[in-house]
Amino acid sequence: MLFNSFEFLVFFFITIIVGNLLKNRWQNLFFLLTSYYFYMAWQPSSISCTAMATDGFKFYTDRLYCDFKINPYVFILIFSTIIDYFAARLIEKKQDGDSARGWLLVLSLVVNIGTLGFFKYTDFLLGVINDIHLLGDFQFAKQNIILPVGISFYTFQSMSYTIDVYNRKIEARKSFLDFALYVAFFPQLVAGPIVRAETFFRDLDFRLGVYKENIDAAFALILIGFTRKIVFADNLARVVDSTFSNYQNLNSIEIWTGALAFGWQIYFDFAGYTDIAIGVARLFGFQFNPNFNFPMSCRNIADHWSKWHISFSTWIRDYIYIPLGGSRVSVIMYIRNIMITWLFAGLWHGAAYHYVGWGLWQGTMLLSHKFYGDTTLAKYLNGKGGRVYDLFARVFTMFCLAFGFIMFRAETMEKAVPMMKALLFLNDSVAPIARWNNYRFGILLLICFTASYIFSKRQIPTLLTGSWLKYTTFVIVNVLLLLLFGVTESQNFLYFQF
Repeated sequence: MLFNSFEFLVFFFITIIVGNLLKNRWQNLFFLLTSYYFYMAWQPSSISCTAMATDGFKFYTDRLYCDFKINPYVFILIFSTIIDYFAARLIEKKQDGDSARGWLLVLSLVVNIGTLGFFKYTDFLLGVINDIHLLGDFQFAKQNIILPVGISFYTFQSMSYTIDVYNRKIEARKSFLDFALYVAFFPQLVAGPIVRAETFFRDLDFRLGVYKENIDAAFALILIGFTRKIVFADNLARVVDSTFSNYQNLNSIEIWTGALAFGWQIYFDFAGYTDIAIGVARLFGFQFNPNFNFPMSCRNIADHWSKWHISFSTWIRDYIYIPLGGSRVSVIMYIRNIMITWLFAGLWHGAAYHYVGWGLWQGTMLLSHKFYGDTTLAKYLNGKGGRVYDLFARVFTMFCLAFGFIMFRAETMEKAVPMMKALLFLNDSVAPIARWNNYRFGILLLICFTASYIFSKRQIPTLLTGSWLKYTTFVIVNVLLLLLFGVTESQNFLYFQF
């Protein structure tokens, strides 16, 4: 179910009205059932009730959806929930040093990673085997396995809970209902943010009162989320789609514009989704941590990743990078830790070579920044460079990110490579450099960059507090933007595919 749909509007009002009439466990049960309904409202695009499969796994999934209107992939969510609930309860009861604790954790990880791996990576791994001819001339056929929406998010969320129980950071939840709601709570179920168990259960046990200030803050988040998605992301999608489908006929500046436009598109799209999710959760008494903090005008790549998809970047830091040894190791091992972590990040986003390339590029940028930051030149410029160096660093970071944007958006590395060459003006296009078809989008991107820099210094919440005039102006401006420039056709949020 899309946030930007009439169906969600009806669902939301029914859920919040009925939910607030119920109390305690009845309320939690109602929220759990509505969350499952929210998830089941998603229909896999390849399930067609007019041409159902006649055998195999797809036969059963088609029957479930077409004959009974049950989204079969909700059972994967429920299965993962059951395994992690009982694994965590048993882990907590075992004494430290008992090998059974380790095996129970392994069971949880194998189920979650195995399920995610089957649906997300089967075709990719079979393709790798085909590409390297591991079995000689034999080639595996593509399986076309449907990726359940949100599986990357809820498996990570559920795994982090089990790992934290194993490490004695939190206590295992005794109520299955509470844990199931943690995994499936609808605002952040399908595209994050990845909420830690201690944050969710804190608010579940001591629900925030939904007072006027909370309603105002939630409404502001929801409104700016829709503006980011419908006004900015969906309009930028036009130049992005045009650029990536027609890159052979574009000059380097046009491809630069398309690459940067995609970076801003995915930022507005994903930040918009999480703004709406956090705002909706706030109306139900939950206060989730921000997932973005103006990451598109940062002065270096480390700063960028401290402000972009924060719930994910902190997840891979805590559960991948630090267990590998973090930065308190030799230089060689530090390089290894960074590259493994970001290879994992690339593969988490998608099972394809271009996602692997994107992840390795992020790792390479982070290593380059680290080693450059230790030089005398960097220390001098950071101290004496002033505003000129500060602006140069921010623009340079954005241009470096553009190479990653291309790899992230391109369907294949074969498509990404010539586009990245074009960024270096090494493409073979005969399109005249003076013909800049995307000039108006270039101006829009410059405005976005400037606005992001300004707001990152002052922060939107501080602009809305203490004055009804500021808040009213904020609401009016966003409503006008939605009415004048909003794309009316409902479009999927980009991170649904991950």
